[in-house]
Amino acid sequence: MLEEGFTTIVLQTLSTMIFFVVTLNFFRYLIGEPHIHIRDVTKQHSWKSAKNETKTYHCSICEALLLNTEGLICDSCGVCVDRSCVKIADKQLKCKVISLSTNESMKHHWVKGNLPLTAVCDICNEECGMEPGLTDWWCCWCQRCVHEDCKRNLSEICDFGQFKLMIIPPSSLEVVNQRSTVRRRLQLRTVIPPNWPLWKPLIVVANKKSGNKDGAEILSMFRRLLNPAQVVDLSERDPVAALEWCRLIGKIKCTVLVAGGDGTIAWLLNTIHKLKLEPVPSVAIIPLGTGNDLSRVLGWGKEYDLHRDPADILQEVQIAQETKLDRWSVVVKPYGGLGLRSSHQKLYMYNYISVGVDAQVTLQFHRTRESRFYFYSNRLFNKLLYLCFGTQQVVERECKDLDKHLEVYLDDVKVDLPSIEGIVILNISSWGAGVNLWNIGLGDHEGYGKQSINDEKLEVVALYSSFHMAQLQVGLSQAYRLGQATSIKVKLLKPYAMQIDGEPWYQQPCEFNITYCDKASMLTNIVN
Repeated sequence: MLEEGFTTIVLQTLSTMIFFVVTLNFFRYLIGEPHIHIRDVTKQHSWKSAKNETKTYHCSICEALLLNTEGLICDSCGVCVDRSCVKIADKQLKCKVISLSTNESMKHHWVKGNLPLTAVCDICNEECGMEPGLTDWWCCWCQRCVHEDCKRNLSEICDFGQFKLMIIPPSSLEVVNQRSTVRRRLQLRTVIPPNWPLWKPLIVVANKKSGNKDGAEILSMFRRLLNPAQVVDLSERDPVAALEWCRLIGKIKCTVLVAGGDGTIAWLLNTIHKLKLEPVPSVAIIPLGTGNDLSRVLGWGKEYDLHRDPADILQEVQIAQETKLDRWSVVVKPYGGLGLRSSHQKLYMYNYISVGVDAQVTLQFHRTRESRFYFYSNRLFNKLLYLCFGTQQVVERECKDLDKHLEVYLDDVKVDLPSIEGIVILNISSWGAGVNLWNIGLGDHEGYGKQSINDEKLEVVALYSSFHMAQLQVGLSQAYRLGQATSIKVKLLKPYAMQIDGEPWYQQPCEFNITYCDKASMLTNIVN
């Protein structure tokens, strides 16, 4: 009776949440503006609605004050227009050029008016852009701002500003089709490195559909500060195409700034490994996932603040320290039925692997998120949904008696298991959105070293139940330490959920072996 009552409460809670989300999105649909995405192939403007901007703008053509619901802004060059002036702007105002065939020095690309809120004149050091209307100027490459009267005193040659060493200048790009768009049809022939000491170009990758659509906003912000061509949308190109930049740049080490969750980061790191890029690019992170455990460990934060100035992020990337991260090879060998041999599967792990209750909750959450009926993406809502699935496992206990259907070998030594519902194999010190499982664990600790992301060792802990997981999340319990090892073998004698770096699946009986592979190159944020 108690279990039935608890299940009823969970179902009622989920039903209420679903009704709330459906109602909210219905009203948004009735009052919301249609998504606007206009691109002129010749001028290459990338228009987006200005309704989410935090400042007022004036039309670059008619100079009228734009209301948030009526304005459009080019996310590459910063030109703003009224809806009725779009065609005129496409004809009269050029956007950032992504490629130049000339060897002449780059000149400023001046945009009139609509300066940043804290704009200071580069000549007289006084505030500018404060007068009403379309006043003063700023360069969409070097980001310098000047008064109308001071403009003549500034050199016409642009030095690309404080982020010069991260920018791929237009003169460095040789393209096959000069008339192609920035996103879809740009075909690079080669990248000619500029003659700049310490040049370390940055490639920004994100999925515009991820992180409650925060990915789209991030792509827009960095097109403004960098060459729009070096900002890559993973919803339109896979990581192989994005990392083609690193191969074309040649012997110069570049940096990849990836916006996404742990799964997206692992996807990118796997691609870097498979392409065998030399030199290996370093990877920095903008956290857009739900847990963001690797981002937490490397100092990039637990979640992204959309109101942050992207220039601050570039400054942090510039001074970040290179860190090595162990990459682990996971070979899954299914037990074939009827004596038939099954094919092996090779995967890679960077954060952690789990079997049992943790993976079961993640799998249920993943299936819900991938469903066509899941149309409301919000970080807080995702956490509540994850909590609901965890609560469901408290009642259903699908992973009960896992210890009777699992064998764990640490460096070829079989481990005695207590009564558990899950195990977690850790490479980093963060699990489940920030829980330091190993360092708060119980068990025989003698002879174990400190946990490290690059010591070629893994830590293994056990979870007693879904309720135990919830206690760990709020600091009311401790995980059970099983040991530390350089190689791990697990025999799964019954089907259970399994996950690697947040990517879950339902695994049939198998044996999987985890061995050290090599190291990925990451960047640690030293500011936070």
